[in-house]
Amino acid sequence: MTRAIAALALSTGILVLSPAVAFAQEPTQDDMAAMIEAVSPDEHHQVLESYTGSWNHALKFYPAPAAQPMEMAATSVAEMTMGGRYLVSEFDGSFLGAPFEGVETVGYDKVKGKYFSLWYDNMSTGPMVLWGDWDPATKTLTLEGTVSDPLTGNPEVAVRNTSRVLDDGSIHYENWGPGPDGQVFKMMEVHSTRQ
Repeated sequence: MTRAIAALALSTGILVLSPAVAFAQEPTQDDMAAMIEAVSPDEHHQVLESYTGSWNHALKFYPAPAAQPMEMAATSVAEMTMGGRYLVSEFDGSFLGAPFEGVETVGYDKVKGKYFSLWYDNMSTGPMVLWGDWDPATKTLTLEGTVSDPLTGNPEVAVRNTSRVLDDGSIHYENWGPGPDGQVFKMMEVHSTRQ
């Protein structure tokens, strides 16, 4: 029964997600096996396991190049979801005296061969979508993409994030983007330790 439900769900997913497949010839068993392999978690998803758990975050936000940072604290809970495919983290804190909430989903797209992050929070109305790679030698996830800037109205500001797992199990995060002169500078850094 479980296999029948899984096969139905997979078949429905093929029809909904890929109209080209829906109108092609009926997939063979080899085709189905290849697709199941392509959507199953692997060692790239296991990398994200080191980010799971409950965390305390010490944040420094740099409003401009060479400015003194504004500091804040936050907490988060992160867990793997959907059979180990996605890391979902929920953040709570305060920023400039206002409550702060954020949600991040991180995964690895086996078809693209890239990690991705989708971030959204209560201080924006649009997501930050980033793609990148994991460096096992430095235990660093580097992601690049764009975010909307409500201060300037620019809908596609280029940003780069790095997230490095340190030897003690803590995580050091940095966010880089353009300053008023267009030069890239470090806008935020976060040091995260397990609760």
